[in-house]
Amino acid sequence: MNDRTPAPATPAAAPPLLSVEHLTVRYQLGRGLTGRPTLLTAVRDVSFTIGAGRTLGLVGESGSGKSSIGRAILRLAPVSEGRIVFDGQDTAAFGRRTPPSFNRDVQVVFQDPLSSLNPRQTIAVTLGQALTRHRRLTAVERNREIAGSLDRVGLSGYHAQRYPHELSGGQRQRVAIARALATRPRLIVCDEPVSALDVSTQSQVINLLKELQRDLGVSYLFIAHDLEVVRHMSDEIGVLYLGRLAESGPAEQVYRTPTHPYTQTLLASTLLADPERQRARSARRRELATDAELPSPLAPPPGCAFHPRCPRADDLCRTEQPELLQLTGTASLAACHHAEPVRVAAP
Repeated sequence: MNDRTPAPATPAAAPPLLSVEHLTVRYQLGRGLTGRPTLLTAVRDVSFTIGAGRTLGLVGESGSGKSSIGRAILRLAPVSEGRIVFDGQDTAAFGRRTPPSFNRDVQVVFQDPLSSLNPRQTIAVTLGQALTRHRRLTAVERNREIAGSLDRVGLSGYHAQRYPHELSGGQRQRVAIARALATRPRLIVCDEPVSALDVSTQSQVINLLKELQRDLGVSYLFIAHDLEVVRHMSDEIGVLYLGRLAESGPAEQVYRTPTHPYTQTLLASTLLADPERQRARSARRRELATDAELPSPLAPPPGCAFHPRCPRADDLCRTEQPELLQLTGTASLAACHHAEPVRVAAP
């Protein structure tokens, strides 16, 4: 077992743009036979920060709580415990009504642009509404901004008069990005923005998002289930399992030397174009594989939630929830009693 110590205090630096502190999100699913409410805890005591112009990637399987965190930041899901601080202000102080300034500064790009874009509106109308809602523009200025927004995301001006169904999936996602950028936001929540696209288009959209970040200084919370995709997009990575952070740290370090068995399993499950490296990764996946299925978030296992699927689990793992702590010699944090860095071959 590695020598493990609590994470050192962060040195004095510019305050983060976004700070999520001990966030817990619960949903009421109904009432049981006794009349007591049935609660689903989707997010459990999660903390992280995002600096200005930086990207945090959240990765994990379906049901890990990734989207619930994004929705809580957007004030679309309840904050049951903890708090979310944006630009120094606790969002709980907003009350029921979200101020226009927050809606302007924090935008979202959803997974499926076809369902998030109004099918009865042209792209010009969609972008125009986003512009006029938060910015006072004349008709001439609005049209100029629409053309500029489309050009910024790599679309020609004639796309403005098209409807969503007349565009490809990649083009629709570019429109969704243009709409998010129309308000000149400081943070964009990207909720699985490339998972519905083919590999070639995924690469184009990721490169576009990175280019826009360099040009505009916008920050991203990038949510995905593919560790390869998140690694290419992010400065830091948080790995979620059943609502808890299993591991977090600098993107390249989490990718190249994952410390938590779950992170190692996620990495071993991704596909590579190189046959030799893919064979090695497949062999690693077989080493880590177990017959256990993903537990229900309604009844998570005691102790470490990953222990039913972990080949290294012991009695300590089955009874005691591990803390998210830093391992000696690494900048990553891991919630594992037996976390050990595993070197991954360079691509």
